Amino acid sequence: MKNVIVRLQEIVMNNFKNVEQGKISLESYNNFNKNTNLNDILGIYGQNGSGKTALVDAVEILKILLSGKELPDDMNYLINSISETTLLQFTFLIERLTKRYFVYYSVEITKGDNKSKAKVSREIISFSEIIDNKKKQKSKIIDFDMNYENIIKPIARYNEIINVDKNNAINLGVSKVYALEKGTSFIFNERSIKIFNEGFSKNAIYSNIINSLKHFAELNLFVIKNEQLGVVNMNQLIPLTFRLESENSVILGNYATLFGTSIISEESFILLQKIINQINIVINAIIPGMVVDIINYGKQLDENGDTKFKVELVSVRGENRVPLRYESDGIKKILSILSAMIAMYNKKDICLVVDELDAGIFEYLLGEILNVLQENARGQFIFTSHNLRALEKLNKESIIFTTTNPKNRYIKLANVKSNNNLRDFYLRVISLGGQKENIYEETNTYEINYAFRKAGRLLKEINKR
Repeated sequence: MKNVIVRLQEIVMNNFKNVEQGKISLESYNNFNKNTNLNDILGIYGQNGSGKTALVDAVEILKILLSGKELPDDMNYLINSISETTLLQFTFLIERLTKRYFVYYSVEITKGDNKSKAKVSREIISFSEIIDNKKKQKSKIIDFDMNYENIIKPIARYNEIINVDKNNAINLGVSKVYALEKGTSFIFNERSIKIFNEGFSKNAIYSNIINSLKHFAELNLFVIKNEQLGVVNMNQLIPLTFRLESENSVILGNYATLFGTSIISEESFILLQKIINQINIVINAIIPGMVVDIINYGKQLDENGDTKFKVELVSVRGENRVPLRYESDGIKKILSILSAMIAMYNKKDICLVVDELDAGIFEYLLGEILNVLQENARGQFIFTSHNLRALEKLNKESIIFTTTNPKNRYIKLANVKSNNNLRDFYLRVISLGGQKENIYEETNTYEINYAFRKAGRLLKEINKR
């Protein structure tokens, strides 16, 4: 959508995975009234199993819902075992021409039984206009509850939709049944979107906000999880998350090509060329002297008589050409996310979320990349990591730490002075404490040592049987 910028501002999770309660705010949200273009880089740090990946999963669920797609089959397992429901809340900043709005999206997801999928049991979308850098009173657009007799509130919105077309009372009911059966959002599935676009003809701001969020999720929100990159480490596929934009169109997706030779269509060959050409501009700067090339082994016909191309990706350093599968996992990971990162660097309305950014990447290079992004990236970048190099390169406001308390999963460290090395400070906190929340579940080296010995003795006993 032209002249519309959507940016994620805050994420609140309740009973999602191992997070009973957790809130993460981006720095631009905390300083919106200063009317500055703050850089939105956010790193999430903490020990294993403390809620880092939960954040990534929550944003992925957001993307699925706003896109009108079905919840994943394993959604039940993403809801904390202590509860039958999870509540996710997201705040966005929408800039439309000269207008600015905070938009609030709240979704409750309920576990399904053995025969049914998890379903969206309630959704609320509301907004506040920002005038003179102050938030005005919040106004509710749609409040959906699967138990409402009239399906949606406020009643004024319901009547507005019905008055445009009396059949919309039935149409809303059909959309509700579809959403519950398929496990989609009620507000953002295609049936409801059509109803809202027609029903809010007199108050276009309502449909504009809904459409802006849907457009953001479909074209400008990228979530790259570890599972996607696992095939890289196994030398099976290299998934290239890409976003290519021209004057008239935007194409994006995940282009997966085999390590080794692949048989692809002419259309896919042209697309692959565009992706590689874009990536090469940056990869040569990140890995000096290296580019990626496509070896074209020529045309051939498939069983249907269609023309195909046999191709292979190789890395090129001077005269040396090596199949890409022999490159390091770190290089392959950089390649897989680089197109999306280029888009995020250049466009204010792109949000890129990457799980375990540091996996396989040399820590000094990681620090240099993050430093460049912090200083000059226009979009939003959220990542999880174990490598502490980022703590020495990013502003302290750009780092969130997980805690051992499931009721308060995410914090910023207190009492950090401007001259403190955040990496050293964090390690001291792990060892000595000093924060309101514990950030590390203490381990005992003696117990670890004893456990190794005990396991070894058990193995010997098993082998004797």
